Amino acid sequence: MTVRPGPPRVACFDVYEVSVEIEPPPAGNPFTDVEVRATFTPRGGVPVEVEGFCDDQNGRVFRVRFCPSIAGTTCTYALTTNLSLGQTYTGSFRTTKAAGMEPVVADPGHPTHFIYAGSRRPFYHLGLTAYHLLDPANDEQDIEALLDYCVLNGLNKVRFLLTGYPRDNDTRPADDPSYQPADQWTTGDPWRLPNYGAPPGGLNPLPAWLGRPHEYDFTRLNVAYWQKVDRAVTAMRERGIVATCILTIEKQNLPNEYGALTEHEQRLYRYAVARLAAHANVWWDLGNEHNEYRSPEWASEMGSRMKAWDPYHRPCSAHAYAEWVYDDQPWADFIITQQYGTCAEVNAWALQYAAIPKPYVNEEYGYEGGRNEPGHGMNTDWVRRCHWSIALAGGYATYGDWTAGTPFYTGTVGEGRAPAQLRHLRAVFESLPFPLMQPRNDLVEANAFCLAQPGKAYLVYLPDGGQTTLRTQPADRGYALTWIDPRTGERSRRGRVSSETIALDAPGAGDWSAIVATEDAVPRQGHRPRAAN
Repeated sequence: MTVRPGPPRVACFDVYEVSVEIEPPPAGNPFTDVEVRATFTPRGGVPVEVEGFCDDQNGRVFRVRFCPSIAGTTCTYALTTNLSLGQTYTGSFRTTKAAGMEPVVADPGHPTHFIYAGSRRPFYHLGLTAYHLLDPANDEQDIEALLDYCVLNGLNKVRFLLTGYPRDNDTRPADDPSYQPADQWTTGDPWRLPNYGAPPGGLNPLPAWLGRPHEYDFTRLNVAYWQKVDRAVTAMRERGIVATCILTIEKQNLPNEYGALTEHEQRLYRYAVARLAAHANVWWDLGNEHNEYRSPEWASEMGSRMKAWDPYHRPCSAHAYAEWVYDDQPWADFIITQQYGTCAEVNAWALQYAAIPKPYVNEEYGYEGGRNEPGHGMNTDWVRRCHWSIALAGGYATYGDWTAGTPFYTGTVGEGRAPAQLRHLRAVFESLPFPLMQPRNDLVEANAFCLAQPGKAYLVYLPDGGQTTLRTQPADRGYALTWIDPRTGERSRRGRVSSETIALDAPGAGDWSAIVATEDAVPRQGHRPRAAN
């Protein structure tokens, strides 16, 4: 057995890795019979216990990964394995200042928002759904193309599946425009049939284990697949993107095949933590629409176990539908709902959770398509208006694309126009002290939404344009009024206003937003203020 240390220096929040090479490979099942652990102790910090993982299908290589959180210090480690009882392997390395993306966490000072853990800078969440990003049909170039598309459009979180099947039947009525004739769903390879309108071969089972779909060997993880996961998460961090790892989804009975809280399920979740938690950009979602195959009690138990297994306590939650039942549970770091409706409805739903000291994320408020109504397949205007309406309630949201097939499911680049417009939303919020602003719809009329830091900054959104009035606190030098076109991001400065009741008349048709702020609240366009702690 050979233990190979990592480099002598590693940047804070990067991955330090120690590998264990075993030749000949150990007898038995390396995923169930071999244990590798290490304790990392940074000078000036507390010891961190890390579980290793098998990174060779036959058990020839194991790895332990560590994410240092203190810069400019020496870190020692002690590694043990049940293959050499009583023997400890030790080493050390130096940490340098952070050079890449920092972890994103809930802000202790403003708990309904996110910050970067090192610099404490605000993080404005703008997500993308790409369930089958890791589909066998997507190669490395496809994955990187999707991530570059995210960077171009300001999308800084991608939620994707670690395990899951596609559908292999279609229950939609024949008069549904998206219906597929039966022979397209029942002929050919049953694991490569269309799904949600995806092109043939575009959706396949995610091969997290060895074996065949519905006959997986849940005791043996598929190392080649998990190495692909590694590369995707690393590529996201290189681009400043949060990687929300959804452990599984309700499709095709997979969660029931390995069972609730069984050894198989726990092995999957522990392996994901051991392999991925050291990546600073990782978040966890226990299961997509978990309410369809698990109980709230399961989520409470599995969430608590994830927190115990994950030495870094990466942000964790669980996606269901409209109901959120984990308000006071410490494992649940942020709120996830799935709710689509009118602008007034999505704003009101987000406001229902405003008193809970956790960030609110509507992960599925309706995918972009061409329909002129809210819900899945709604057009660009509906997407933009709903996303702004959620944001004006102090919440965050995740975009999904249902154009040109099903990019939201295949994990490919679609033809949706909304992302190019939503990046302007992120730019507006990053130019404001948004962690200090609270929903204040009481300061405007019923046709508008408002966020305010009274006496400093007000953001007003008119989802249908028109007129409203804003009631402000007096300011010594008055306020500057700037209109923003949500479609283009273009800003139009309209001078200073001093009245405590300010009339706002949208410059044109459609939705508009307005910033009413003192000079010290918004010192210059594009400035990204730090939230006070």
